Amino acid sequence: MLVNISIEEAKEILLNQDIKINTIDIPIVESLGYVLGEDIISDINMPPFDRSPLDGYALKSDNIKDASKENPIVLEVIDYVPAGYVSSRKIENGQAIRIMTGAKIPEGADVIIKYEDTEFTDKDVKIFNYLKPNSNIVKMGEDIEEGDIVLKKGHLIGPADIGIFATLGRGIVKVYSKPKVAILATGDELIDIDEIPREGKIRNSNSYTIAAQIKRIGGQPVILGICRDKIEDIKNKLKDSLEWADMVITTGGVSVGDADLVKEAFQEIGGEILFWKVNMKPGTPIAVAKYGNKLIFGLSGNPAAASITFEKFVRPTILRLMGKSKLNLVKVESTLENEFTKVSNQNRYVRAITYYKDGQFFTKLPNKHSSGVLTSLSGTNSLFYIRAGNGPFENGDKIEVEILDYPEVE
Repeated sequence: MLVNISIEEAKEILLNQDIKINTIDIPIVESLGYVLGEDIISDINMPPFDRSPLDGYALKSDNIKDASKENPIVLEVIDYVPAGYVSSRKIENGQAIRIMTGAKIPEGADVIIKYEDTEFTDKDVKIFNYLKPNSNIVKMGEDIEEGDIVLKKGHLIGPADIGIFATLGRGIVKVYSKPKVAILATGDELIDIDEIPREGKIRNSNSYTIAAQIKRIGGQPVILGICRDKIEDIKNKLKDSLEWADMVITTGGVSVGDADLVKEAFQEIGGEILFWKVNMKPGTPIAVAKYGNKLIFGLSGNPAAASITFEKFVRPTILRLMGKSKLNLVKVESTLENEFTKVSNQNRYVRAITYYKDGQFFTKLPNKHSSGVLTSLSGTNSLFYIRAGNGPFENGDKIEVEILDYPEVE
């Protein structure tokens, strides 16, 4: 078992774990926000024929080479083709066919003149300018060719992609499932949120904070409630949840006190401890175990510590389970707008509020930084990473921050 490892080592260990990633088949409208679990290969050309992108007249470009405002060319109109229909007439010299947007180009035509650039009657049309062959014609397969890989496995599905599935006749699509994550709070001091705290008791807030973080990135949190500081109870809860959950997260019971039984429970159910304790503050006492091809994360019972270790270690693993490859938080250069006077001998993550104004980022730090202070998380949207021995930092210093709620980019 590895103990007191670096942040980089912990992230590398987790990234190298072979974990079970599931796919499901779902209706395309439900696939928004999922990650594609297969290559989408077209079995058609799109468009399936040469078509008109506008309302106008189809004709031969050779017939209008000498057209001008002073000397318009007059062509006989021999047919009218709305979208969804095909003309049975072939265009010969001196002829044109009126055509609507989306309609198939008639045989013999090689150019479309805009409706508004003509003068017309039911029987003829005047053309006032020349256009080269293939002007205003959308060619067959211009958007998609038969055999093209239109969307690749691993692509994050957006609204336009659902339109592509429909175009290709795909009503059902294979996607990576959104993992079910079981959340178990441990500790004799905890009570449920609908109970009145007695002396020495506190409500279980961690489970709800973690559940919200899971939901924000697209996972499916399942709150299991509270488990007392009894190893058999913890073991039973873990074994039961590992039957159906893709991952289990516990909070509390991973430090070095007499009641810190979670790590022991991981081992007694057959889990392999990958590491215990990471050189960072807050969140040092994190334990991670492998059970089959599933991971169990034991996070600190301190709210800020649990939240930050979730973002750094649990979040990337959930994203992997969802089939995503962009795992790291977005980093930006920012200007500090207040001071941070502490110097720590440990690597430290400070909660921060970062905003964008006039082409640059600015960051403010909350006044409270204790790992047990839940209110310091409210309103924060970023993390300021301070390496051991660095600091203090002054108002106006350039710093690097990681954005927690930055939109995902493919």
